[in-house]
Amino acid sequence: MAWQNVKLHLLMLLYMWICCQASFEVDVNCWWNRAHPVGHNVSVVCHTSARERAKSCDLFQLCVITPGQRHLLPSACVRTKETFNFSIAVKHRGHIRCTCNGKTADTCNVTVREGYPPSSPSRPDCVIEDFDEDFDEDIHCSWTKSNEPMIPTIYTLHWKDCDGNINSRESDQENVVINREEYTKSTYITAWVTAKNGLGSAQSEESIFNTGHIIRPDPPNNITHTFMPLVIYWNMDCDSVDPLDKKCQVQYRAHDHMLDWIQEDDFQSTFPLEDSQPYTEYLFRVRCHCGYEEKVMSNWSSVFSVRTPPAAPVGQLDVWSDCAPYSDNSSCNIYWKEMPPSQARGEISNYIVTLKLKNGTEIKQVIRQRRDTGSQHRTEQNCSQLIRFPLKMGVVGVFVSANTSLGTSVPTFMPFPVRGQTTPEVNLSVMGEKQTLRVSWSVHPQFSDSVLEYVVQYVSVPHRPCLSWVRVNRTQTSVTITGDFRNYTAYNVSLYAVFNNHSTFLKSAIAYTLQGVPPKVPQFHVKIVSQSSVILMWSPIPVHESKGVILHYLVGINETGYNVSSDRTSMHLSVLQPSRQYQAWVSAVSAAGEGMRSITTFFTTEENSYFSSVLMAVFIPLSFLILVFAFKWVLLRYCSQKIPDPLNSKSFKHMNFQHAWPWLCSPSETPLKISELEIVENPHPNTPSSPSETELEKILIDVESQHFQVPDGLGRTNVGGEKWLEDSKESNRRNISKQDSWRKEYSEMVDTDEEEGAGGEEWWDQQLVSDYERHFMPSVEVN
Repeated sequence: MAWQNVKLHLLMLLYMWICCQASFEVDVNCWWNRAHPVGHNVSVVCHTSARERAKSCDLFQLCVITPGQRHLLPSACVRTKETFNFSIAVKHRGHIRCTCNGKTADTCNVTVREGYPPSSPSRPDCVIEDFDEDFDEDIHCSWTKSNEPMIPTIYTLHWKDCDGNINSRESDQENVVINREEYTKSTYITAWVTAKNGLGSAQSEESIFNTGHIIRPDPPNNITHTFMPLVIYWNMDCDSVDPLDKKCQVQYRAHDHMLDWIQEDDFQSTFPLEDSQPYTEYLFRVRCHCGYEEKVMSNWSSVFSVRTPPAAPVGQLDVWSDCAPYSDNSSCNIYWKEMPPSQARGEISNYIVTLKLKNGTEIKQVIRQRRDTGSQHRTEQNCSQLIRFPLKMGVVGVFVSANTSLGTSVPTFMPFPVRGQTTPEVNLSVMGEKQTLRVSWSVHPQFSDSVLEYVVQYVSVPHRPCLSWVRVNRTQTSVTITGDFRNYTAYNVSLYAVFNNHSTFLKSAIAYTLQGVPPKVPQFHVKIVSQSSVILMWSPIPVHESKGVILHYLVGINETGYNVSSDRTSMHLSVLQPSRQYQAWVSAVSAAGEGMRSITTFFTTEENSYFSSVLMAVFIPLSFLILVFAFKWVLLRYCSQKIPDPLNSKSFKHMNFQHAWPWLCSPSETPLKISELEIVENPHPNTPSSPSETELEKILIDVESQHFQVPDGLGRTNVGGEKWLEDSKESNRRNISKQDSWRKEYSEMVDTDEEEGAGGEEWWDQQLVSDYERHFMPSVEVN
């Protein structure tokens, strides 16, 4: 007995080991209901199935694992499909995996989605299609779903026969076929549809029909019409059926209006269209059923088209102008939109433009209607619907009207914009979203009372020939503009106020319907200010290239970034290290994100280089000025034609040397000072004139009232100043009174040093005659 227990235990262990080595493919599909508000936890429904490769998996358990939690399937084996619910944190919705009996499956496909539970489908419509040769009498049942679940949903058609037997058939589409052998001819069947997915289920209403009365008839044919009024006629082939039992449905719409079909019920064979518009193309289609019992509607007939007769035009053209800013009317282009067929009510042959000139005269010009031969003009927004007319000098008023074969529309006056007019403060907001521009504004109520209407003008940047505008009632303060807008394109939106005889520009703004990531910032460079600070400079991105509104610039050094206003183009950075390499970058940021960065590398200067550069900046100009002044002084002293300076003589140098070395001179001679020596020369040698005595006595010598000695020219010394002064005057008179040469001469002034001593006598007795004295100084005459 014990051995048998041991054997059983060993077999169980071996079986578990074999099962552990088995390989599985596991599919896990999890969903949560998007219709419910998402809180901290999300209720998730998981549908799990596994395809076993081993022969047995009785001891295996499947787990769905989320961060921090394990959710065990109720079934002990993964041979069959399992559905279970559990809650997870919102942030863990994308992190779900699975294991088999604690071991990760070889193939574990986890799909996590959000969706909706199905709504009730429509009542099933079951018919037998008459396909002539292929008529097999199978019943085709179809229905429509009320919502889009977004996750896999299974539809099941249920039908119950007259004996109470219920059959069903699943489909992932919205139709099911009941084969001929699955129902009894000419008996009543009740049918309904259920829809089910991982988040819930729903059921349609029941449909009861006789299988002998559900054959679909052929659609109506031979559709015709008459005018005045417009009436549509058709034929419907119904065998042995009273015409009054036929019931038909008619759908119609205008061809130029992209609207849904308008449906009218309970007609037999005719349909009058009331209030039809002139020169308008209408489209019609009809379907019918053939009797009281057979209520299966035929398919829709082919579309029938008819255009009503023309009439005189009504309404006015929509005219606007595009004028250059701060200019006269001669710089304006007049635009008008093609009149809609509902207003033209006929084919427009031409347009009549009436111009009023300053001198009071009127000129009429005929503009032929442009024929659009294809889609070549539709590349630009609304270009194919605009007519452009440039103005010339002297025009003060414009009227435009459309002309047809049955009449002319009322002329439309073009109110020119007035420049320089005082306008109130206006708040304008433009929001772009997909293919729409939402424009809103606010103006002072007193200003709005005098406004007839507002015009919102929009044009792409850069300016293109296609101008667009929308007229808004003066009581409105917003408008939504739809059109074929281009992505990543700037649009200049302007608001105008229209009065009786003019219009006024109020405000404009730039907007994008869809923004993109901006391009690289152009012309980015660095200006080094000092060893610890720099200035980063860049050029703004043009509006037509930015792909979106620039919210701000992101400027950085290495890994550190700063937000800079979008209206700035530079930034000063300090607290940098000297003699170090840095990497600077700048990028533009829009609502779509950050654009590509413009990067540059620079080195800060050395620590003392700033002061050296300052010193060099001061020293070089100063040195240059010193050299200029020195060169000028040399030119004036040695090269210019001026009176020679006697201070350059060796006699005066000797005197200056004595003052510089006072111990070499006698104390009694030191105070001697020569104050001034003035030389008078004849203006021209050919016009001789005798100088007066007063001019000869202009040599003044100031001496102090004390005893001094002056040499007499023969080596003798006279005591006293009077004798020396008289001799000097007489000598000068003799020299200057010579009429033959009128040469410039100097009075003889010689200092003698009678101080006895070997040193003094040797000093003065030396020949101190230089080239300067030989050329300029007069020689000493010995009597």
